Amino acid sequence: MTKMQRKAYIRLIVIGVIIVVSAVLLVAFREKGILNVLGGLGFLWIFAIPGLMGPPPFVPFRKKKDQIVFDERDARILQRATADAFGAFWYVFPILCLWLYLFVNVYRTEGLGQISSAYITIMAGGGGILVALVQSVSIIIQYREGQR
Repeated sequence: MTKMQRKAYIRLIVIGVIIVVSAVLLVAFREKGILNVLGGLGFLWIFAIPGLMGPPPFVPFRKKKDQIVFDERDARILQRATADAFGAFWYVFPILCLWLYLFVNVYRTEGLGQISSAYITIMAGGGGILVALVQSVSIIIQYREGQR
């Protein structure tokens, strides 16, 4: 298993745990009425920051003597994975923008044109998490296909 594969697996685990913890906290805080005190959903992005950064730098990756850490194949896989991630982002982001306009602007505010900045923050953070998830999954899939 290469260093990039391990980082992808760790990133998936970290993002999965963060999503579960955020969902549990969201439900718990909403039931207690604490969510409005903390400024809405903005505080949940504190939990998303580690997921977007990936594995911490202190995670040990052992390198064997004379082992190549990153070669042309790894660079190509990373390039394709990044292209997949940003491709997925640009499919999802316009849909979210349309949803934001239709749902929030038309249905919630009766067409007054008022969209809370909290929704924009959630979209930006969600887009970052989407890019990290798709890139990690794409890296894992490409390495598995290369082993066949």
